[in-house]
Amino acid sequence: MDDAEREAFGEHWVGPYRELRPDWTWVAVVDKKVVGYLTGCPDTLAFEKERRRVFRPQPDSREFFPAAVRLRLWTEHPAHLHMNIAADHRGFGIGAALLRTFFAELKKAGVPSAHVICGPSAAPFWERMAFRAEAVVEAAPGVMLSAMTRPVGD
Repeated sequence: MDDAEREAFGEHWVGPYRELRPDWTWVAVVDKKVVGYLTGCPDTLAFEKERRRVFRPQPDSREFFPAAVRLRLWTEHPAHLHMNIAADHRGFGIGAALLRTFFAELKKAGVPSAHVICGPSAAPFWERMAFRAEAVVEAAPGVMLSAMTRPVGD
């Protein structure tokens, strides 16, 4: 990924959260260098309505899932998150630490559960973090997506 692609990717995934929910974003810093982030929100449905009003409409990966699955995600698992850790800093507990912080804030806010959408290569990480597959769909030929959920109390 070149610098322009990296910037566009970051703006797509982080920009709306930076603008609309800055208090729901955390970064991991090692030796004064940002090596990872977690961003999300406690109420996906409200966030998506606001995001679509403020920003140019962009695809939402939940749209690949059947309506019944989307409804469960919005109502039973209302929080969601995005997280990325630099490849050379994975496996040291940075992602787990960011998740502990996120889930502690969700608990304070009274949010019962969270979800994440991921591809097959990330699913084992989320399973280690106590997320469970709610649904798996083929978003495009050969492109699988999982909606994974985790109660806040876990």
